Amino acid sequence: MRLKDVRTISGETVKVSNQWAAETEKRGTTVSTSAWTFDGTGTLSSATLATPLATTLIAATAGGTLTNTATLANGEVLIAERLVIVQ
Repeated sequence: MRLKDVRTISGETVKVSNQWAAETEKRGTTVSTSAWTFDGTGTLSSATLATPLATTLIAATAGGTLTNTATLANGEVLIAERLVIVQ
């Protein structure tokens, strides 16, 4: 699923959160694990999961796609992508 874009300034650190509540409630399950990747230039840090909320910090110096892969307790895998725009 495509979520809201992240707009940032080169080198600025921003917190990004994905709320999986609607998806977990619909399926009657919880988020077991959450993984973040970024195909642009920058760093990810401090990823946390307080089911159903997944968060990470991103400090991007060039744009790309930020992906959050959530694995549910029932085995389903959900993927959310955000375009990161660096000004």
